[in-house]
Amino acid sequence: MKTSDHPCAAPGARASHELLDAIDGARTVLVATVDGFPLAVAQRQPLDADRLAAIVSSIGALGAAASRETGIGTPRCLVVESTQGRLVVRCVKAGAHDLVVAVLTDTQALLGRVWTALVHIEQTLAVP
Repeated sequence: MKTSDHPCAAPGARASHELLDAIDGARTVLVATVDGFPLAVAQRQPLDADRLAAIVSSIGALGAAASRETGIGTPRCLVVESTQGRLVVRCVKAGAHDLVVAVLTDTQALLGRVWTALVHIEQTLAVP
């Protein structure tokens, strides 16, 4: 199946653009499959969506492995905080599909707003 044919591609495109517009300081929003293929991207700065999808799916897998190993349950959100910004990765269930949604922000973005927006995007992506 081509990623453009994925049932979450169209809702992901809409949701990623809405999230990018809703978060002050957001630079990029990416919706990807857990195996590292981009479904949708909205961005203010050019990034390679294929590479970013591979990276954030790996981050999600590392979070899942760490959660399993430590017995803390299913991972929801992982944050990479760096000197010039943050990468927030949320593992989401969209109907029968496991996805990762990544938001790249500057340092001024409020994490609470990002997390709230990511919860909303998970609800938006839920497909029967």
